[in-house]
Amino acid sequence: MQKIENIIKKTFRTLFIIFLLLVLNVHSKALSSSLFTKDCLKNNKQYFVKAVFDGDTILLDNKQKIRLLGIDAFEHDQLPYGQTSKDFLTKLALNKNVCIETDVDEKDVYGRTLGYIFIMDNFVNEELLKNGQALLYDFPPNIKYISKLKDAQIYARKNMIGVWEKQDYIPETPYQYRHKK
Repeated sequence: MQKIENIIKKTFRTLFIIFLLLVLNVHSKALSSSLFTKDCLKNNKQYFVKAVFDGDTILLDNKQKIRLLGIDAFEHDQLPYGQTSKDFLTKLALNKNVCIETDVDEKDVYGRTLGYIFIMDNFVNEELLKNGQALLYDFPPNIKYISKLKDAQIYARKNMIGVWEKQDYIPETPYQYRHKK
């Protein structure tokens, strides 16, 4: 009788451990699924960032140029912020796998793909704004994440980060700089 009770206890323990492992496995899959947005999960495509041109444009290994939506970064030769913006994006994205999410307009007039960039749970467009490395670029109809991006810029301004380090003094926006040239 004692043998049967021991066998039942061991079986119960084994089944309980299997049950826990199954629950943990399902939970970890749910967590890893939440690392990208629904659109990125649906497409489930990741791309490798081969080059960074400036603070808002990257090149993928499939030769596709991506212009980050919702932001306008300083031009690479626009001092003092152009190089720091490019360096920041390089540190975030170069040689990493990214997920690209488009909005209403998928291409710009130059043929570049317009996209929101995600690296795991990191929303790159938002990070650039939150760290004062770009300015908000509100360009309807591409406004899927506009409130999240506005909040990121407000945070950088309020905390005087990056281009906002001298409060609201930006000598020349990227748009003004390009328009002058």
